[in-house]
Amino acid sequence: MKRRLVSVLLAATMTVVSLAGCGSTSAAKVEGASGTSVAAEENAEKAAGGPVTIKFWNGFTGSDGDELVELVDKFNSENKDGITVEMDISASLDEQLASAFAAGDGPDLVLFSSASRFTYGDYLQDISDIFDKTSLDKGDFIEAYTDYCSEGDSLYLVPMEIVGFYLYWNKDLFKDAGLDPEKGPESWDEYVEYAKKITNAEKNIYGSGLCYGYNYQMSHIVQRFGDLAVTKDNDGKWKANFDGNTGYAKFLDTYKSLVDSGDNPLTDDTDSMMTAGQLGMTVNGPWLTSGMETAGINYGITTIPYGDAGKMTSAEVIGMAVTTFASEEEKNACYKFIEWWNSKDANGDCPSEKWSLDFGYPTYLKSVLESDAYKANEKVMSMTNTDTSLRADFIVDSAFPGIGKIINDVIPKMTQPVLFDGKNADETLSECQKLADDIVGEYNE
Repeated sequence: MKRRLVSVLLAATMTVVSLAGCGSTSAAKVEGASGTSVAAEENAEKAAGGPVTIKFWNGFTGSDGDELVELVDKFNSENKDGITVEMDISASLDEQLASAFAAGDGPDLVLFSSASRFTYGDYLQDISDIFDKTSLDKGDFIEAYTDYCSEGDSLYLVPMEIVGFYLYWNKDLFKDAGLDPEKGPESWDEYVEYAKKITNAEKNIYGSGLCYGYNYQMSHIVQRFGDLAVTKDNDGKWKANFDGNTGYAKFLDTYKSLVDSGDNPLTDDTDSMMTAGQLGMTVNGPWLTSGMETAGINYGITTIPYGDAGKMTSAEVIGMAVTTFASEEEKNACYKFIEWWNSKDANGDCPSEKWSLDFGYPTYLKSVLESDAYKANEKVMSMTNTDTSLRADFIVDSAFPGIGKIINDVIPKMTQPVLFDGKNADETLSECQKLADDIVGEYNE
């Protein structure tokens, strides 16, 4: 199943992930025999220190949602604190949240992109004290990811899933081209070199599978060449970095040369070509592994090669946030659930680790990174950058609220004029600068 990022866009146009179907497990509130609502009775129980029910909303409607249901059921059956997590999974989480918040209601706990804090910040509680009220160690969380979830000293989400993009290669096509099938390119110069060797026009095989229509793919690659599109200047103001960006220009020239030489198809559907065995290499998220395995493709996967911008990683962080609709008791119950998710039980099992290993998402916990089970998982290790000191900003400074507009409104205007209209890189980047300046200006007022 193709699982494209609906969650950065959940917060920007609104953007984490397009999925399929699992129903809500929420129970309806009904009137009690005395005429007192069940909600009122629950509040009375909580005030007396009784059982607590927390409403947990998310948009995980695929196989990951099925596993999330199982894990929540496990928590509900095992916790000794009288906590019940009442989960509601919706394919239209954005609309559901917007409607609920506008009506003065909402969940206690929500799982969505860290970028959603820019849209829903007024409805999120600062949960910085979770490290004081639970056994969780702040130092165990990779700082680059908690930074994504913070504003200044305030923490609004606790990471739950790290969504990055990776380099895939077809091992059989590598072997046919005389390349080492167990080793992907380590630089973009090697990428171009390998692509030329793999391309076989007679068999409709292309060495490279870069896709101009896949804005997230383009963004992850572009920043390897020319770093972040939006950063802060010395005065603390946001500034766009397109005009005169030699790294971005180099990427555009590289991409255009791959197309012109016939080593990269000019198509917006490289996913199906990769799973059909027609591409030597592409860049995509961890969800592509499912399609590759279903198609029987013998593939390798690794982190995206570094470029002129130096060492970095880039990711979207999905996290758990406590809303302002949660009472103090419900907030503490949410903390208990988040603590359970990130802790080992008596058998040494940790839900966070299980999630990473089952779905191929790199961990955000240093302790999981060092676990034997994690190290033994070849696929997830191939997607993990073990240098926890690297920044993880994706295309813009992680604190910039306009990420969705840069991805959706500017990135396409950078690649497509060069590929289709014959414009040179410098001219195109100057036009992108004007678009980005307008966006940035909205957040400097």
